[in-house]
Amino acid sequence: MVEIDFMNKLDQKNGLSGLIRARNEAKFIGLCIDSCIDALDELIVVYNDCSDRTEDILEEKMKQYPGKLKIFPFNHNILSHNLSKEEFEYAISLPEDSLRLHSTQCNYALSKASYKYAMKIDPDQIYFSDEIKTWRDVCCADNPIQWKTYFILGWIFMIYISVYRRVSYKIGRPCIEMLPNWLIKFFQKSYHEYIQWKLQKGNVAISLSGVNLFYDGEWTIPFDKYNVNPPYNGESDHLIFKVSEKTFFSKYYSIDRPDTVIEMFHHPYKVVLADHPMWFHLHANRDYCYDKVKKVKVEHPDLFVSPEKFLKMNYREVLNKMDPKVNTLFQRTLFAIIHKMGLQQIKGYLSLLDKIKL
Repeated sequence: MVEIDFMNKLDQKNGLSGLIRARNEAKFIGLCIDSCIDALDELIVVYNDCSDRTEDILEEKMKQYPGKLKIFPFNHNILSHNLSKEEFEYAISLPEDSLRLHSTQCNYALSKASYKYAMKIDPDQIYFSDEIKTWRDVCCADNPIQWKTYFILGWIFMIYISVYRRVSYKIGRPCIEMLPNWLIKFFQKSYHEYIQWKLQKGNVAISLSGVNLFYDGEWTIPFDKYNVNPPYNGESDHLIFKVSEKTFFSKYYSIDRPDTVIEMFHHPYKVVLADHPMWFHLHANRDYCYDKVKKVKVEHPDLFVSPEKFLKMNYREVLNKMDPKVNTLFQRTLFAIIHKMGLQQIKGYLSLLDKIKL
């Protein structure tokens, strides 16, 4: 019997919990844990139905991080990806609390959080520890952020981002003319501190993003339209949020993907965009992705850019390399903000790539 109790969420400690849901993640999960755990107050891993070395690696990591890394099995033959027609129809018919659903696994992980704030940690991502720690310090509230008059500039820029996105949707393309570099430079500091203040007040959830990478002897950033690997990832599905009885997951499916039943996160917060990328995303290096991505790189080498070259690209150049038929308007509009605000942070973390052994 699995107990999922959210009532204890009303009396949590200040701090930040990381939540990993894992199945057959032996290739990445050790690297992922090492990259983020020092910046978190705790890291919770709920794994299911593993047939590789994931469990062995988690046991090793528990010895390395006693008390801080917390491991929970959830072996209920989860129905989530690569489902047959019969499995898909069965999964969508299941009640919301079924142990066969990935959303229930997510709720189980969330119920284990001991701290007031939480963030999803994906096992195929290598995190920028200092960036997480910045947000962890906000969540700890050891030094409560006091309102400052210049936060008004941050509020103005938050509204401006919303206007930029609405204008972009209306005209059918990212209106990057609205994001000149001088404007970003002028508002970024006040925006950064303002959204930290808002998170500490419990009024917003912070949407996080990262950089996609591919490794085949050299690191490159993909513009892979054939396997849908754009240069950035994180499209409002990675959040730092305050845990409450109003934060939970339900099952999600679409007739456009009749082999997948995943999760939808529900919360009462306004979502605002973090101004710094937070990780390197290695999904293209998964065993079931690598050969397909490598084939595209051989046939279309122009769709892969070295990190050093990428850092010199302005967003119009980035935009021109993305296929509007593959990368949605939502993505292309969002990535403009990430690119313009985050290049210096990406540059500062390139040395991490030397430590990643795949």
